[in-house]
Amino acid sequence: MPADPAPKVRDLFAARLGNLDQRIARELERGAASLGPAGQFVLDATREAWRAGSAVADAVFGGRGLGALLASATAPPPLDELGFDRALASLVRDATRPLARVWLGMHEHRSAPLPSAGGVLVVMNRSAWPLPVEPLVLASFLADGRLGDRTLAAAWTKLPELPFASDWLRRLGIVEATADNTRALLERGAVLLAFPEGDDACARTYDRRYRTAPFGDAGLFAAARDAGACVVPGAVVGNEEGYALLGRIAGWPVTPQFPLLGPLGLLPLPIAWSLRL
Repeated sequence: MPADPAPKVRDLFAARLGNLDQRIARELERGAASLGPAGQFVLDATREAWRAGSAVADAVFGGRGLGALLASATAPPPLDELGFDRALASLVRDATRPLARVWLGMHEHRSAPLPSAGGVLVVMNRSAWPLPVEPLVLASFLADGRLGDRTLAAAWTKLPELPFASDWLRRLGIVEATADNTRALLERGAVLLAFPEGDDACARTYDRRYRTAPFGDAGLFAAARDAGACVVPGAVVGNEEGYALLGRIAGWPVTPQFPLLGPLGLLPLPIAWSLRL
């Protein structure tokens, strides 16, 4: 009579939860010297809250811990070695698309069709805002059925260093803008959104909006050439007014809505975005 597979399945599941719990703990303990005083305070408070919650969960749930409980609900297996989660990315894009249409009046204007096969590097301008808002919004409009089964990803110069943020963005298909990532994605036939101005765009204040900065991520083009991919230029208008950079205080960007409105200031102003490829 075959052995009951249930204990083996439970053991594998418990081992996976344990690994995820350790991974979460490592993320919280990772150094974040570049966050500044406010960011460091938030990180320290998060660490202490996690330790306290984990201790309570460990006592109540018999050693499983808070990390394992949350991870089992929020961290399904990645799609591939780059950490993509196709189901989660599709869910977020479907939710972002109507919000962008209502809040940003987002629309496409006379875009050319993308190549129907092979890797495609879509090169876009970006605002001075350091968080990857453009990839989230623009990807929701490109993922409208025109790409078929191809992977849609985005390359961003510097992913946030806060715990979980980088992994979360990778699950959505936003990866670091390195030549290796670019080449790997394009060789497998992906459509990759790229913003080659990189960090140089973050220094552009409102009075210099839409004046393209030097391409700090020029290596993306060499990677596209090596992968035999097509390069498609594109432009978005309205994003720089949505995040009108007035200056910086202690390294933090200052816009009409941030930091005055707190977390709500992370949203762009409701100014129409127009996309053209």
